[in-house]
Amino acid sequence: MEFRDVRGLTGRLCRAGVLVTPYDIRGARPGTHLGIPSPTVTLIVDLRDGLLLTGPGLARPTSFRCGIGELHLESFTIHHDGAQVGVQLDLTPGAVRRLFGVPVGSLTSMLELDHLDAAFASRLRDAVGSVSHHARSAVATDLLSAQLGDAAGTPTGADPDAVRTWQRILRSNGRVTVSELVEQSGWSARRLTGVFTAEFGMGPKQAARLVRFDTARHAIDSGRAPSDVAADCGFADQAHMSREFTAFTGLPPTQYLVERDSDFLVADHADEPARPTPIPTSITV
Repeated sequence: MEFRDVRGLTGRLCRAGVLVTPYDIRGARPGTHLGIPSPTVTLIVDLRDGLLLTGPGLARPTSFRCGIGELHLESFTIHHDGAQVGVQLDLTPGAVRRLFGVPVGSLTSMLELDHLDAAFASRLRDAVGSVSHHARSAVATDLLSAQLGDAAGTPTGADPDAVRTWQRILRSNGRVTVSELVEQSGWSARRLTGVFTAEFGMGPKQAARLVRFDTARHAIDSGRAPSDVAADCGFADQAHMSREFTAFTGLPPTQYLVERDSDFLVADHADEPARPTPIPTSITV
């Protein structure tokens, strides 16, 4: 899950390892915004009363103090009272392996980080909660660096073919077929799909769709025309891209842009957005 990138709320997604982004939004109208699918796992440390979510895999609205979730193909809805304060960490699947010793495929929907590593969750909450907004990026980065240590290469326990296939999907921006991936791996489609799904929680075809959508969304967020983005990202046509946007976000691209621009409006001035001041920091792992 990636919080919708509203006026710099989360910064650019970093596929190389970890992206740390503190956020502090106050004085906005109460409402909702989207936790959009992305090729990274989102870890949110909420510094108020808990992040209230509805969405895939959650039977009812659920609050998370330090929530982490699987790679997903549908958006979550974040409910807020006009203020959100915390730190978002975007983790590649490899970073999840190195930090917690489990594959992303073993995660289910959203859960408290306490279920994976209660000691680290406690240290992370205490560390970012005890300093000012402007210091949270550095504090979280130092803590993550210590937890990651000198780990490099294929994460321990990960199937090398699954990892290579994931990297191929990323390098192609999702413009690769399952048959091409199978041919490159040298294994059968069944075997490759099995090890890939065990590691990432979805098959190669779904992963390619997710990465291509993510590429298109960032292009549209940057101001490019949807028709140009559809062609450049390899969709059959603009209608095809619109269907994919609707599948992942519940909204076609034009409506997505309208909703994005209406997020976090100041309560007393409907035309003025609340302005968070994030400090993105990436750690390459």
